[in-house]
Amino acid sequence: MAYQVTARKWRPRKFDEVVAQEHITTTLKNAILSERIAQCYLLCGPRGVGKTTTARILAKALNCSARDGADPCDACESCKSIAVGTSMNVLEIDGASNNSVEDIRELREVVRYAATEGTYKIYIIDEVHMLSTAAFNALLKTLEEPPAHVVFIFATTEVQAVPDTILSRCQRFNFRRVSAGRIAQHLRLIADNEGIRADERALFVLANRADGALRDAESLFDQVVSLDADGISVDAVEHVLGLVDRAVYFELIEAIHASAPGGVLDCIERAIEAGAEVEEFAHGLVERVRYVLLANVQGSAAELDVAEEDGQRYEALAAAFAVEDLMRMLQVLMDLESEFKRSVSPRFRLELALVRLALMGRAVDVGELLVRLKALENGTVLPPSVAAGQGERPPASAPKSGAAPTSPNSAPSRPESAAPNAVPDRTESAVSAPAAHKVNEPPTAPSPSESTQDAEAAGADMSLEQLAARWDELVDAVRAVQPALAIFLKGAQLLAVEGKSVKLGFAADDRFPMAQVVKNRESIEAICAERLGGSVRLTCVVAGGTDEAGKAKKKADAPEGDPTVRSVLDAFDGELV
Repeated sequence: MAYQVTARKWRPRKFDEVVAQEHITTTLKNAILSERIAQCYLLCGPRGVGKTTTARILAKALNCSARDGADPCDACESCKSIAVGTSMNVLEIDGASNNSVEDIRELREVVRYAATEGTYKIYIIDEVHMLSTAAFNALLKTLEEPPAHVVFIFATTEVQAVPDTILSRCQRFNFRRVSAGRIAQHLRLIADNEGIRADERALFVLANRADGALRDAESLFDQVVSLDADGISVDAVEHVLGLVDRAVYFELIEAIHASAPGGVLDCIERAIEAGAEVEEFAHGLVERVRYVLLANVQGSAAELDVAEEDGQRYEALAAAFAVEDLMRMLQVLMDLESEFKRSVSPRFRLELALVRLALMGRAVDVGELLVRLKALENGTVLPPSVAAGQGERPPASAPKSGAAPTSPNSAPSRPESAAPNAVPDRTESAVSAPAAHKVNEPPTAPSPSESTQDAEAAGADMSLEQLAARWDELVDAVRAVQPALAIFLKGAQLLAVEGKSVKLGFAADDRFPMAQVVKNRESIEAICAERLGGSVRLTCVVAGGTDEAGKAKKKADAPEGDPTVRSVLDAFDGELV
């Protein structure tokens, strides 16, 4: 017998032999068994997935005289004639070359004649979307009400080009692309039956190259077998098909992760010297980065249609990259496709894009940047773990050795066991614990070491000398919560203590420290109230530049000096703005 290519030799002859189209073959088998035969079937989908094969199996099953269930016997005269293309009852028409209205008019005349043998007269029109608009319109009436013995089977790869008036008269079946795993499994079956040794990775390379078309994979299989009929290896597949070695792609991705532009250029040079086209190289890189992204998102490479050894490499690369970085790489590589078409030097375009990826650095979450910017506004220095996006809040800085011990009721630092995925607002975290003790709530009980002094302070207003003696202690208490704020407070000058109001002076060129103290005044007041055992009100002014007489005159002329205003301020615990 003359040589037959694998696609013809292994063409399915029964419904169950059609690969990866069970949703269609099961429906057709049930329709045949229940004798619910439609007047027209439309089989649509990508190339090489079994549309014409399914049409022939359906035609043989409808006219088979010794049918076993829904599958044709493949032994009767009708099945044999259909298989070799000599049947008078099954006519295969090429829509591309018979697309005129005259061809359809001739078809309308022929369909009136009954089948010479069997039950149905079947017309298979391949690439039906190639018919002209006039031809489609001429077919409408015959397609809607054909003779009882006529069945139309249309096949097309571009169903969007078929008019809606035709679609509404057909039972439509959408064929799917065959997964790389199913294609590799089918190629393994062919290789075992043909006595050909085949490496698993080589079969997956062929399957991925076929892009979901089983017929393409079988054609590539024949091409590689022609090189070495005894065995199929990865090297043979890459050599015959002109593919780039997988190791080059893995090294290239690792060089991008290591920010090594020299390694990137070396990988490109090796691929080009091996004979790879720039566009083909970029296409293969997109495929590998896609697998890394899927392994990262899914947590493993178990769902990928790749060999087990390659799956381990993809998992290792997925652990090294963030999802944002992989998505950025894919976007840059896919944009290269349009740039290649209008570029005078596609290789330079590729080198420029990949070197840029290697030097671009890692992506940073926008939420993390906002937290860090807010912390800078508040003068808070974030530790490295938070700045790196770890999401863990470090414990508050301990007071200096010379500072007084913190009372049990002071604001505790957040424990390290806090939820790592919640990065709180730095300003809120610094204020929340002390601010919880409102001014109008009763003060907390002081520690035993401070009971006598706090009792004295609670019983009467503290003088300027008493507050100055404890000022360093208050600054250290603030430092335990907000270190930067304590630095600004340390540079302030105690000017006066009037009842519950404490006036702080800042130099004329210290506007920024004064603004930070005013902004976080409630936090400082809460800490002072907790330490001193009573409410305190801070007032910040610019000090210096006037003599004592001028200060006294300014104070007398100020509204705060008025006794009535002073009493209102004390009653409402307010301040003049």
